[in-house]
Amino acid sequence: MQSVLTRPRVVSTLVGILLAACGGGGTKSDTGDTDSSTAGDGTFGMGETSVVGTDPSSPSDPTSPSDPTTPTTGASMTTVSSVSEVTGDPTVSTTTTTTENPTSVSVSASDTATATTDVTDSDTNATTMPVECNDPPGQPQDAACTDASGCGCASGSCFVIPILGGWCGECQVDADCQGGGCTIPNPIASVGAVCNKGQPGDGCQSDAVCADPKFSACGTVLKVEGIITVSTCGMCTTNADCPNNAPNCSPAYDVAAFSGMFECVPNASVPNNEGCNLQLQGDQPVGNQACKSGFCGEANVMGLLKMGVCGECNANADCGPGESCNDPLVDLNSNEIVGASCI
Repeated sequence: MQSVLTRPRVVSTLVGILLAACGGGGTKSDTGDTDSSTAGDGTFGMGETSVVGTDPSSPSDPTSPSDPTTPTTGASMTTVSSVSEVTGDPTVSTTTTTTENPTSVSVSASDTATATTDVTDSDTNATTMPVECNDPPGQPQDAACTDASGCGCASGSCFVIPILGGWCGECQVDADCQGGGCTIPNPIASVGAVCNKGQPGDGCQSDAVCADPKFSACGTVLKVEGIITVSTCGMCTTNADCPNNAPNCSPAYDVAAFSGMFECVPNASVPNNEGCNLQLQGDQPVGNQACKSGFCGEANVMGLLKMGVCGECNANADCGPGESCNDPLVDLNSNEIVGASCI
């Protein structure tokens, strides 16, 4: 697979990624407390009455008339049965006495009336405010994003890799895809996650999504501890999964795609500068027997991204007189791994 980036960009991107991983990083999550309150004045569903008297020296006695049908001259009596404004309780009765120069109001209520609470406008506004999206809305596939909710992506999915960033894509886990798995983003080429059909080399989280019976094992081919793990559908995960005629479970790397897969290969069949298995058998890499040279060494970037690669040696003793074993390396300019050599 060809990288969509120029070589210098590939180099600076991955080096920056791993430098960031060395330095650590973190994310900041802002949370807010939502205050909710309910206020009330303990009334019985009645509105407040304000009375201003014009003659406070002559109060009116609402109980003085002996016959309510013959009111005192200049006065009137009105009896109102009021239904509670909130509860609808008809047991609240109000009697009001007024005069031409009213100075008081008498209000009586049944003991069985139910108290209600007046809700103010401010109370109705005490609701949880919608969370703002950290990204512009409707971004396309492969666009950079930061909000893991996917609110800024047209697909609704933002795959965020700690320290490295995030990209809009089709999935975050296998369950987001139908009939296959989820291939995670390629941080070197800035390509977002995509759903796949579970074919050889396709991304996976479990064997269940690997559709090809010959490549039905989901194995981890690349890993930066605590940052990113690349697992794909392959033929095996250990030598025990391989047949006798091809007993070595060996990784075939695709550096440009930041991917690869495991294959079962015969003994002494892998040439220098190609992938091998770094799992230890005793104190030696199990991949030694897969390499033509018999030496499987560790190529890495700052000790974080590690890959097994066949080379000429694993130690100075493996080289001729006066020679030393040069360590394997990852060549980001050519998107290749380079095995150890005697110099």
